[in-house]
Amino acid sequence: MAFDVGGYVRRARRLADLSQRDLADTLGLSRAAVGRLETSAVRVDIPTMESILALAGLRLAVVDREGRAVQAVPADTLRDHRERRFPAHLDATPPDIGIPNERGVQPRKGLPPARGWYRQRRERNRLRERGRAPEDHPTLRSERERAARERQRRRDRALADLRASPPQECTCLDDCFELACLPVCPCQCEPPRGDVRIAAPWK
Repeated sequence: MAFDVGGYVRRARRLADLSQRDLADTLGLSRAAVGRLETSAVRVDIPTMESILALAGLRLAVVDREGRAVQAVPADTLRDHRERRFPAHLDATPPDIGIPNERGVQPRKGLPPARGWYRQRRERNRLRERGRAPEDHPTLRSERERAARERQRRRDRALADLRASPPQECTCLDDCFELACLPVCPCQCEPPRGDVRIAAPWK
């Protein structure tokens, strides 16, 4: 069904209690221009239509067949090294998720690390048949949040390990030093490294 520009302009005027002259003055248009909009005699651009609807507390929306609102693709989706977006019809993944199977081994040998990957159509179709297609491309914000969650997960795991196995209290002798403990030291918190040999001071 065609979008009824004139009908929605009149609806906005009615809800906002605006005359044609009031609307024209608000938008910086002539009253004749508003009249042409209401008779759908001219095409209206989206920003102008949004401004008209906003005066009545309304907004344009894109919906699917069931009437559910559909959001635009985020502006901060992953990009390549030339700041180009990945193909919208293919499925993009973050760089650390793994190299897609069809990319082969070391696909960027001699080049900077990838900022992301996208799956070729055949592999994408195979995964979509299994219902594993992502809803959208990852965004820079979602990747920052994912990295923050991973850092927090590692911190929590490290703290849990520390609580489960607290470090022993160091009882090193005064003559021990940071490279290795004396052979007679009961602590032995610094095992010998490399070719370090330590003799007891009394020998």
